[in-house]
Amino acid sequence: MVLSRHRFNRAEKAAQLGVELIEQRVKNPNARIYKVSAEGLEPLAIRPSLPEYLRQLWDRRFFIVADARAKALRSTRDYRLWRTWLVLNPLFDVALYGFLFGFLFKSSRGIDNFIGFLFIGIIFMRMMSGLFTSGSGLMTASRSMIRAFNFPRASIIFSQTLRAMIDNVLPALVCLVSAFLLQWGTPPRWTLIFIVPLFLLLHIFGTGLMFIMARLTAEIPDVKALVPLVTSAWFFLSGVMFSLDRFASFGKIHAIMTANPAHIFLTVIRDSTIYGQVPSLAEWATLLAWTFGTFIVGFVYFWLAEDKYVRIA
Repeated sequence: MVLSRHRFNRAEKAAQLGVELIEQRVKNPNARIYKVSAEGLEPLAIRPSLPEYLRQLWDRRFFIVADARAKALRSTRDYRLWRTWLVLNPLFDVALYGFLFGFLFKSSRGIDNFIGFLFIGIIFMRMMSGLFTSGSGLMTASRSMIRAFNFPRASIIFSQTLRAMIDNVLPALVCLVSAFLLQWGTPPRWTLIFIVPLFLLLHIFGTGLMFIMARLTAEIPDVKALVPLVTSAWFFLSGVMFSLDRFASFGKIHAIMTANPAHIFLTVIRDSTIYGQVPSLAEWATLLAWTFGTFIVGFVYFWLAEDKYVRIA
């Protein structure tokens, strides 16, 4: 150990002497000046073409999966109860909002299985808002890896999404089991199978949001100050704790609120699970348009700044 430390100190001193020697030569007015032709030189950070970028991401698919699995289910690892909090947190959230909106504000009127309605609204909305906020400052948090290695930066986003998907499986199961237990006597219907593609679509949609937020907050750090306000407004205006039908008389406001992709996701998930209704073709078309439209726009927007992340992260 002493020998290793001695070698390290010698190497550090040699590097320092080398830097000082270079500085002396640069400051010497009598030093020779060498002109270097730019021909043949290539920039270190360059944005690859979109097909090449996709190929690079595919080549790193094993790293993305391994990184996501290594970081999954770690948000509560420092607690004594550890994974138990992944179950308890949703229950406490539903208890709080159920008391406020169901008991005090009477928003449960006219809603069948209001607690199940609330479970699905809170848990799945937390997933969407969590993906949105995960992109905030993600490039800055990964600064050391971005500057040390040359790799497609989108792999950080995909790894984060896959990690979130693994983390969200248990809350989703708790949510659905609790919702069905609260309507005892009405067994799940075959429409419950739609929850699998909806769960995947929700995370693809969230990946697009993460791409947008990752680049936006890397270029304009002040945007991070607005993220809590935006997520809170999105949460309360998406029909999580109450039905948006109460605003039907407001015309345009109601139309804007119901066009919100988060509200559409929550409506289709509730209908296909606790209410046993098949989503209409119009609802599927709208969800697919929001999901893949947001993903493609977010991915291209992120890729266009690929050569900047080394400098702005």
